[in-house]
This record gives sequence, C-alpha cells and structure tokens, in this order.
Amino acid sequence: MAKAENLKAPIGWLTDPHNKWAINFNFKKGTNDENSADFTIDMWGVVPNGKPMQFKSRRKVTKHESLKTWKQLLSSNWVEFDFEMNKSA
Repeated sequence: MAKAENLKAPIGWLTDPHNKWAINFNFKKGTNDENSADFTIDMWGVVPNGKPMQFKSRRKVTKHESLKTWKQLLSSNWVEFDFEMNKSA
C-alpha cells in the first residue's frame, strides 16, 4: 500500500485502534475527473475474526475530502489493512 504522503488519492482499508470498525476508500472508475465526487468512503463493522463484514454506511466524496479523511484517521492511530490479502486467513 502507498504511504499517505505519496498518495494521489487514498484507496484501500483502514481499521480503528480497537479493531471494531474498518473503512474502505475507493475510486469509482469510469470518469476522467478525479476531483469529482466519484470517491467513496464505506464504513464497516468488524466481526470477531477481524474481518470487515457488516456494512454500515457509504459517503460519496471528492478526491480532496477522501485524502483529508484518510490523513485524519491515520493521525488518530487507524492503521492500513490489506483486506484482500487476509481474505483466506
């Protein structure tokens, strides 16, 4: 995963310090305007085995809002999590 300082836009998962919540940052492909509100921030509840399985909410945001939220969460001790890599675990 890319470090926040090098990101053009955040894409991936963050988990909270207590492992109760996971947030997925994503970019909706199909548009050329990365500054439009084609980014999504999905909040998920984390089940006891540590996987995000209970969808809670979705926000459509701009690239700037997505990056701002990503950096705020990292500064609040949220950590990057590679959910795809841990699917089979």
